[in-house]
Amino acid sequence: MATAASTPEVFTRKASGLVRVMSPYSAFIYNILTMGLIFPWTYLWAPGALPGGKLVWGILLATLLEIPIAFAYVWLSTALPRSGGDYVFQSRAFGGFWGFTLLMSGFVIWILQWVALSGWLLSYLGFAPLFLGLGATLGNTALSTIGVWFTSSWGIIIVSILNAFLSMLLLVSGFKNYVKVQYVMFYAILVAFGTMLVVLFTTPHAEFVTRLNAFAIASGGVPNFYQTAVEATKAAGINLHPPFSLLATLLVAPIAWTSLQWATYSAEQNGEIKEARSFKNQVFILVGSLIVTGILLALLAAAIERAAGSEFLYVAGAGYWSGVAEAKISGFWLWPNMLAVAMAASPLVVFLIGFGYILNSFQIVNNCYIGVTRIMVAMSLDRLLPEWVSKVDERLHTPVNAHLIYFLLSIPVILLYNLYSKWAPLTLGVTFACGYVFAASSLAGAVLPFRAKEVYAASPGAKYKLGSIPWVTILGGLGAVFGFAMVASYLIYPQLGLVSTLAYSVVFGIIAVSAIWYFAAKAAQKRRGINVDYAFKEIPPE
Repeated sequence: MATAASTPEVFTRKASGLVRVMSPYSAFIYNILTMGLIFPWTYLWAPGALPGGKLVWGILLATLLEIPIAFAYVWLSTALPRSGGDYVFQSRAFGGFWGFTLLMSGFVIWILQWVALSGWLLSYLGFAPLFLGLGATLGNTALSTIGVWFTSSWGIIIVSILNAFLSMLLLVSGFKNYVKVQYVMFYAILVAFGTMLVVLFTTPHAEFVTRLNAFAIASGGVPNFYQTAVEATKAAGINLHPPFSLLATLLVAPIAWTSLQWATYSAEQNGEIKEARSFKNQVFILVGSLIVTGILLALLAAAIERAAGSEFLYVAGAGYWSGVAEAKISGFWLWPNMLAVAMAASPLVVFLIGFGYILNSFQIVNNCYIGVTRIMVAMSLDRLLPEWVSKVDERLHTPVNAHLIYFLLSIPVILLYNLYSKWAPLTLGVTFACGYVFAASSLAGAVLPFRAKEVYAASPGAKYKLGSIPWVTILGGLGAVFGFAMVASYLIYPQLGLVSTLAYSVVFGIIAVSAIWYFAAKAAQKRRGINVDYAFKEIPPE
């Protein structure tokens, strides 16, 4: 692979216009926030769909399986420290077709679902528990009513659109402004998460049912809520004391991967991270953030089970997965933050947890924009998207057009997610689609020493070998096997929510549209006398 400066016709311009304003510590924080300490699905989806599975072990397994993927990204990021990370890695290792098709389908299109999900998280897990909790602890029914409104379809839609719009405004104002705000969000989220852990670890198991029942009554639920939920769950034919299942425990890992696969997402803005070529920095950013988040998520699972008991996990899971109405409080699923609020019965705890969840939900839509717009810029520089997509404001150093496009595209997806009932079960489709991107990048790392010899040889990681075999080939190959195994599980096991005609049509339809887009864009450039294949033999402009 050539590393010299490109000829004028290869890229749309010789500099991206982006600047390095994010420190390695900021990137480390960014990955932790992107992995989402507040993501709740593992704690209800897994018990409901996978009886006999062990949450803590499933989460730790997902962490372990992600480590070789994260290490592969260390080598890729230090060899190709450019924005557009995964797209750059794959298009330079495999060629433009695979790089464009996988990233356009798996990230650019599917992450629109995450924009909708971030709004749902903000409304349903941020504002709703805040007002329900304040209403219950202060005895104010008006606040509880407001909390219920935030769980309604239009409540979520309004919050989601405003969430996406405010994020766009922040990011368009300059990436350095986001970096400053991120510190506030991170420490507030740590306080919220720490508060949850303290409350759940210090709640006596003998008092759990009493406190939960009192919270249910104060929130407009039925008396003796827990007992009623248990009986209804049993009546639905659900075993509340299933034997241990190794398969179920293994399948917890793909659900936990909803969070942990994002350990490498900072690679999308490598061109804006200071000293991104440092091997030590990238290990800290990518592998360090993964291990910290995996441990914290496992601790939360342990805290819930300690306070509530395993029987409760199956009751709560029945409300989410099996639709047992009695296992919800005022129609609200029993997420971890709601349990902490119920156990503490304190307005201060309600505020600390609610504020942290609100900020983490807001950060999630920011990371949707940040990663995808950088990929769009890289695709545009390679002439596969219109040139105006990659326009970067000279004063603000931010891709304004890409942000605006992505905001407008998110609105119909937000409406679809909240108004079309068959769409919500595709929630983990994001994990599937983004998962094949991460697995493919791990494979790109494995072949980097052979497909991009000069780039690899000049990288700081080239010296790390096991005998004559590059460590990146070993770890990247392992990561690809682990990643594709988890991706395949979504197409095999109905417990993961993607085994349906609609799911297959959406997943493979998006891949087909992306492939057609690539060939159409390539043909359009060829008519102008430009061969885009030359771009994939060059390192993108910085």
